[in-house]
Amino acid sequence: MKKEVNINGKIVFPLQEGNRAVISTGGNFIYTSPVVEILEDKTDFVCFETMNSVYKVCLQPVPIRAVIPPFLKMCA
Repeated sequence: MKKEVNINGKIVFPLQEGNRAVISTGGNFIYTSPVVEILEDKTDFVCFETMNSVYKVCLQPVPIRAVIPPFLKMCA
């Protein structure tokens, strides 16, 4: 039985069997082992199997904290 990984993030490059997946999440990158099979691919969710794990990635936008540049703070 393979480990199941549930994560929110963004697939950086198109998924392709035989290649690693790269997932961006929270400012970090996850590099998977090679993709064995793409199980489900929708606009807001993707599920795929690698050599070691089954990934379920929720593709909803990941919230980030935006920093306002100092020069814009004076524009009020």
